[in-house]
Amino acid sequence: MSLHASAERFRPVSVPVSLFALVVAALLFVPPLVLGEATFRTYAIATAVFILAVSSVFPYAVVVAVGTLPLLYLGLGTFASPTTLPAADEPLSTTAAIRHVVAGVAYVLAAAVVGALGFGADFAVSRGSSPSLMPSLLIVGGVVVASAFVGLQLWRYDGEGTFDWRTVATTVVLGGLLAFSPSVALWVFEGAPV
Repeated sequence: MSLHASAERFRPVSVPVSLFALVVAALLFVPPLVLGEATFRTYAIATAVFILAVSSVFPYAVVVAVGTLPLLYLGLGTFASPTTLPAADEPLSTTAAIRHVVAGVAYVLAAAVVGALGFGADFAVSRGSSPSLMPSLLIVGGVVVASAFVGLQLWRYDGEGTFDWRTVATTVVLGGLLAFSPSVALWVFEGAPV
């Protein structure tokens, strides 16, 4: 099988598979690299960071996923597969809306988890000094996930023949919402009563 044929088979599932792989890789490799050891304690800390990130950002994830449904309804863009976009003369299906919301929530959570692991890495490295308010790896984690989403989603649009300036702009906006999710998770976590 040629490389081109393999890439074409991967295209429809590229976003969810790649973002899942990115989260798993971050969970498996960032903590031992930062802490210098791959022990139960290291992965327990990573699991705690994962749970805190997900619980802190979940309301934002739901707001983003549901709040961007008008973009799907207008046929401008989606978190889900471009095949779910309705044609100009057909109504939005419930299945398409559910797929958009589920994908949106999952991708926001993915960005928050990778960003939170970055925050944990920054915090662990700067134990001797006080960490800055917005650690750089927190932002980098969200931007990495958002960039992967935008690039791969546009590749999916190109494969469906629905690649135009509107889908590019909408996809960049959706990616921007993903990029902010680690910062939102930190903001919610810091504002939570102890």
